[in-house]
Formats: sequence, structure tokens, C-alpha cells
Amino acid sequence: MRRLVLLGFLWGWSFLLITVATRALTPVTVAAVRTLLGAAVLFAVVRARGVALPRDRDTWRALAIVSVIGAAVPLTLLSWSSERITSALIAVLNTSTPLFTAVLAAVFLRERLAPGQLVGLAIGIVGVSVAVGVGADDLAGASLTGGLAVCLAGLCYAGSFITMGRRLGGISADMAAGLQLALAGAILVPFAAVSTAIDGVHLTPWRLISLVVLGIVNTGWAWSLNFRVVADLGATRASLVGYLIPLVGVTAGVVVLGEPFRAQLLIGGALILLAVTLVNQIGPTQVAALVRRRPGPISGAAPALAMVALALTGLTACGDSSAADSTAGRCQPAVRERLDAASGVHLLPNAAEPTYLTDPPTSGPHLSAPRPTGLLSEPLSRPAQVNVLEGGAVLIQYRSLDPADRQLVDALATDTGVVVAPNPDLASPVVATAWTWKQSCDSVDVATLQAFIDAHVAVVSANH
Repeated sequence: MRRLVLLGFLWGWSFLLITVATRALTPVTVAAVRTLLGAAVLFAVVRARGVALPRDRDTWRALAIVSVIGAAVPLTLLSWSSERITSALIAVLNTSTPLFTAVLAAVFLRERLAPGQLVGLAIGIVGVSVAVGVGADDLAGASLTGGLAVCLAGLCYAGSFITMGRRLGGISADMAAGLQLALAGAILVPFAAVSTAIDGVHLTPWRLISLVVLGIVNTGWAWSLNFRVVADLGATRASLVGYLIPLVGVTAGVVVLGEPFRAQLLIGGALILLAVTLVNQIGPTQVAALVRRRPGPISGAAPALAMVALALTGLTACGDSSAADSTAGRCQPAVRERLDAASGVHLLPNAAEPTYLTDPPTSGPHLSAPRPTGLLSEPLSRPAQVNVLEGGAVLIQYRSLDPADRQLVDALATDTGVVVAPNPDLASPVVATAWTWKQSCDSVDVATLQAFIDAHVAVVSANH
């Protein structure tokens, strides 16, 4: 049980570290680096202990499956989602893993679901929907896809729990974890190389520290710990680590990164945890049994926890100044949106407006006309908005602002790189867009908007 608690603590902090690391590297590159760092740590351990590699084909086949569904795919999805939703929301949605585990256990292990468990699954679906904000006025399409990506990662983790419980019980935990991460890293490296060649590397000292801690402690050591928890408690019980992850993850995101805390997080998280309780049929007797079962000392915990504390202390005290666009409490994190395949299409002024991937758009067909600059008094059509972005500028749009806030937003306009315009159709009061990037704010936050401008005017201009 103590290992389960420690694992929940480590993985709860992982979402914050992922969010910071993806400011420096592409999502697939973050996933590749953390798996390879984790594998290196674990192989050093098994080599020192003289553990031999498995020889039977069935074990290697199971390891190959687990490396894909339990590492390569979900770690990439979590990194990708961190560009679209807050680390706190990722932590809450990650609690869907026990629900998926119960379903897969019923299918593959023939564990029959009682009526109460079916009710729990229904409540879990509602909880995930509330947490991710389905139907909320301020939810952008990219946020919804980010939430769905986390849920898909939870499904992958559930599949890996089942596979580990059934087919990898006879192999050393460190060896199994190391081989899983190494195989996952080998799969991800080619994709990481291509994405890095396209998007580049934007390292800062704290981003580098976050990535290293994420790989060595929160991946390498925690992966080994996860295998031991599965061996000790079984697949379904081990997935109860999901109870602890949101408590740690939400606190870390709100306190360290200054992410907004919304009521839907609390309500959705509570519903999901209630669902997990019903699905796993956890009562006082079962909890007491877990507490009594193989408590044992947590060997080697102090050095690893010290590394986590070092990274988090630095992030709290110094912050990631170049990632300031994701740290303001009144703004959602800046999200990177998919490039519209029709972005090379030029439209005449009287052409019919096409359909865009998101609203307001950050890429797509655009007007073939002179681009507006500076402060505008009339809303821009969507093709005109994309025309501004395609030229390398940042567009800041607003609706229903009081005179004081309106003055603050107007002051951001420049004749060269920033266009400010009204837009009564916005879902949020203020939305800043650049080429394939967007940030939505509930109120005017000049520091965050200026950070978005500083980050994306130069980047976009360099690509056009």
C-alpha cells in the first residue's frame, strides 16, 4: 500500500513536468526522451543485480504489446494533451484508468460486473464529461480533443495493467519496466526526430531539469514501482493509484503553474472517484486489507523525492518565464492546433466563407488581400483573421469588455505585429491567436497576452 501511495505521488507530479517539458520539445519527443532516460536507469539497476534477460517468446511478445499500449501511445497522448488542456485537468481525467481497467477485466479476465458496478461506469462517463467541460461555453474544440486524448491514454494504461497482470508476473519488475520503456523509446525515436526537425528545440534550464526528472524519477523509478504494485495487489487494485493522482496533480497545477481551478474539475473528479469506488467495490474491509498487505519500507525513496523537490522548488521560485503563456490563472494554457490542410488556398474578397477546423481559426484558407494592421474597430471575417496570422502577426480579439479592460487590450496593438479587433462571437472574453496557436482568457491579463505575443510573433514570422 505504501508503494501505491508513493506511485500516486510521483505520477501526480508528472503532469506538471510534462506541461513544462512540452514547451521545449514536441510531444512525441518528450515521450521518447522520458522513456529512454527511464530505461537507462532501470537497466543500470538490473545490471547491478545481475538479472538476466527473458528468453521465452511469450514474454517478449507481451513486452512488445505493453511497450506500445502502456508507454509509447499513452505517454505521447499525455504530452500532446498538455498543449491543449491544463495539467490539473489531465490529472483528473487520468482517473478514468480504473474504470477502463474494470471493463477490460470483465471482457478478458471474465470478471463479472455487478449492477452496482454498471451504475459506477455510467457515473464515470458523466464525471469525465463534466471534468472535460462538454457543453461548456468556454470550451474550444482543441480542449475537447485534449481531454479525449487523456481518456484514450487511460484506456491504453488499462490494457497494459491487464497484460502485465496476466503475462508478466514471472519477470523481474525492474527488467520488465526497463524493457517496456526501451522498446517504447525505440518506437518513438523516428517520430521524435521528424517532429523535432520541423518544430525545433526550445530548452531553458528549468525545462531541461523537468525533462530529466520526468525521465529518471517519474518514468524510470515509477515504472519499476508500478510493476511491483501490480505484482503485489493485482491489476484492478493497482489501478487505484488513480485515486491519488488527481489530488496531487490538481494541487501541483494550480499552486506551481497558477492554472485556473474550475468547479467542473472538482465536480467531475468527485464523480469519477465515486464511479471508481462503485466499479471496484471498495469498502472499509477492502481498504483495511490493502493497508495491511506487504507494507515494507520504501527503499531508495529519499534520493528520488529529493530530485522531484529540486525541480518543483525551482519551478515555483523561478518559474518558467518563457512559458508564461500557460501560467496565468485567468487564461487557459496556449494550445497548438492542427494545421488546416487547405492553408495554401487563397480566397477572393467576395468568396463564400469556408468551414474552419476551430473558431476562431488559426490556419486555413485566407483572403488574398492587403492585411489589416494595428487597432481595428470592426470585426474581421474568418478568412481575414487567417490572413493576419498567415502574415506572421498575432491577432487579439475581444467581446463585452468594460472600458478599462478595453483600453488595456487596445494598448497591445502595434503597426507591425499585433492586430486587435472586436469579435462578438467569441466563446471567451479575450482570445489571442497566432499561426496554429491559440490562447483563451476569461478576463484581460496583459502579462499573459504579452507573453503570447513575444512567443509567437517571432516564431511565426520566421516561417513565412
